[in-house]
Amino acid sequence: MEWNAPGYTEIKQLGAGGSGRVVLAVHDETGVKVAIKYLSQRLLSDPVALARFQSEARLLTTLRDQHIATLWEYIQDGYGAAIVMELVNGVSLRALLREHGTTGPEAALVVLKGSLLGLARAHSHGLVHKDYKPENVIVRDDGVSKLVDFGIAVHQGTASRPEGTPPYMAPELWENAPASPATDVYAATAVFFECLTGHRPYRSTEPSVLGYQHMHAPIPVHDAPEPVRELITRGLAKDPAARPVSADAFVIELEATARAAYGEDWEERGRRRLAALVALLALLLPVPQTPPAEVTTSLAQTVFRSTLRTAKRHSVRLGMGVGLVAVATIAVIVALSSRDRGTTPIDVALVGPSQSQGPAEQAPPATPVAVSQEPPAELPSGGDPSPLAVPSHSPERKTAEPVVATTPPSTPSVTKPAEPTPTKTPKTSKPTPTKTPKTTTPTPVVTVTTPTVTPQPVTSVAGLTLGGLTIDDDNVAGSSLSVLTTGTGPVTATAAWTVAGAPVHSQTLRLTGGRSYDRSLSFTMDERPCGKSVTLTVTTSPAAPGGARTATVNVPPCPTRVTGLRVSLDLAASPGRTAQAQVRVTTSGTAEVPVEAAFALNGDQVGTRSATLSGRTAYSRTFAHAFRSRPCDSTVSVVVRAGNRTATARTRVTCPPSVRKVSIVRASLSPRGAATAVVSVTTGNDQPVRLAVSFSLGGRIAHTETLTLSGQTSYTRTVSFTFDKVPCGTSWLVTAATRPSAAGGGDSSGGTTAACQEDPPKDDDDTDTDEPKNPDTPDTPAPDTPSSDDSGTIG
Repeated sequence: MEWNAPGYTEIKQLGAGGSGRVVLAVHDETGVKVAIKYLSQRLLSDPVALARFQSEARLLTTLRDQHIATLWEYIQDGYGAAIVMELVNGVSLRALLREHGTTGPEAALVVLKGSLLGLARAHSHGLVHKDYKPENVIVRDDGVSKLVDFGIAVHQGTASRPEGTPPYMAPELWENAPASPATDVYAATAVFFECLTGHRPYRSTEPSVLGYQHMHAPIPVHDAPEPVRELITRGLAKDPAARPVSADAFVIELEATARAAYGEDWEERGRRRLAALVALLALLLPVPQTPPAEVTTSLAQTVFRSTLRTAKRHSVRLGMGVGLVAVATIAVIVALSSRDRGTTPIDVALVGPSQSQGPAEQAPPATPVAVSQEPPAELPSGGDPSPLAVPSHSPERKTAEPVVATTPPSTPSVTKPAEPTPTKTPKTSKPTPTKTPKTTTPTPVVTVTTPTVTPQPVTSVAGLTLGGLTIDDDNVAGSSLSVLTTGTGPVTATAAWTVAGAPVHSQTLRLTGGRSYDRSLSFTMDERPCGKSVTLTVTTSPAAPGGARTATVNVPPCPTRVTGLRVSLDLAASPGRTAQAQVRVTTSGTAEVPVEAAFALNGDQVGTRSATLSGRTAYSRTFAHAFRSRPCDSTVSVVVRAGNRTATARTRVTCPPSVRKVSIVRASLSPRGAATAVVSVTTGNDQPVRLAVSFSLGGRIAHTETLTLSGQTSYTRTVSFTFDKVPCGTSWLVTAATRPSAAGGGDSSGGTTAACQEDPPKDDDDTDTDEPKNPDTPDTPAPDTPSSDDSGTIG
């Protein structure tokens, strides 16, 4: 029979493997559903496997992150070990890939970002996961992913034997080199590649060949979509030093690439895509959520119709891009950009001198005008920061906006892309002489046009990127800022810092003389914002496409110090077999405090219990361990560790003596008065008991003998006594009793001596003589001689 964690009821098995099994269970006391990971009974006696399992539990206790499955409790005793953790109601990324092949680029970027953030938390503790793969990523039904299984995680820089999952192992692992955060970056990128293409970067089934491919084969980057190839090249670099230095750094690169390629709302669309993929596998959820039947249909119809609408929009844009004036064009762009752009893969730049340029391949030369639904957040690092490249035959677009302000609506309808608009200007100026000179002076058409043609165009912001926000141990908050402009004119960037929504600092940067600027932003806070969010908002003047950029970091609660720790130990009354440790903890704050209680019997550890306390400054928690039987006459102890404090308690287990049965096996009385009794006693434990054996004759106790029995649970004793005189026809009795009394009371056995014989009548002249008796006359038996039919023995 498999061992089950006490206090939990198993509902169903979620998975099994060589190292153990994972089940869905419910906590009996609260009714909360959890996932329990059991160590295989086969590995329980393996010190290495057990130590690794314990290490994983300790590691998960310290890793609290929204992208990592949370550990609730670790349970271990002599019969099993289990990790109780948060139930992530989702399916593995492996199941999604097996069912759908690929996820799409935006969904793949969402999975990669979530995984990198979870890995970054582990890296901040000096740990390397070493076994990142699709099986260890769980995607919830809302599209959020969580990282699980830190079974072979090691400390950064640890050199160990090559272990992990070969298709995702970094080159340094194949060479027995130390693991580093770059090792996890490599594995995460390999999984990202698989989400995009439906296959792994290297696919040999021969381990030696696969290792060679990881170490020397070219990166198959051309199998992936073009916008993310640079990410893959960076993440799958053979040399760890050529990869991003950390998962955090890779997230910054990922976000910049995603915004440039798929727009500002790429992450929201990616999550919706993942949620839809999980919904198609609803039956695989640990807790299935059956949606209404029409949901899937309506979703498909929505996407399909949205795609048709988008296609129609593009055809309209291309037709009217030249035929309409700039104001009408911009109005269409604004109207279209407010719609869902998630159904089209085309990314092109917005027309207008104050907007940024998209990637070169996104604006084909053959297209007269490239119209965008939404301005890109930034230019690619290798792009041209100059104003939008518009075909040479349409320079009039620079003057289109002012002309619209003064030209009658009928004029634009005559404008054509191949014919310069100025040819129509004389016609509009001819009526001018018919009017008074003052009325004709509205030649502001020329006046307004002149500034836009000046050799010094107004500089605008083409791209704005804000890196991730960090806070170091010295309370210095920092981030990086990149600005791309369309000219060398002055641009102002303003950085505003807030803590929990309240402004705390502001700084202004004046940029001029270049087209690309990289600046570091930092702010030293007076005190650490424990448990609060710090936000950096950057705005520019002129405004950047897409508006301001923000970066936020949630500062964890400050480390809480344990100020008091007490523990008491008690064992339930006999025949109880459960030891309970009552632990009281006081802390200096409300942050999480891990607590572990280790139970031992006569100095040998027999089980551990662990928990995490948070939310208060005083706690009372009971940890229990059940023995298979009451450990009589033994010492039970518990060692409790909380924070940097340790407390110990112990108790001596005494079991009150108990007697189950007393019986007299055999009792006898010889003619000469020698009485013998054989007594059997069975006890409930080896504690001392007293046995009293009494001999009675004629209803009176002649003798009582007392014995002390201990050290065993079964005894047989022979007790003897000799009566001085045994009259004939007298009853005798042997009684046995114990203290404490037996469950069925004592026992007794006895009998009666032989009946007395009558004396024959004597002659009157008979006298006592010393003459011998006639040998032919039988002797009369003595009164104390038993007859041949009654030996006096009972039993």
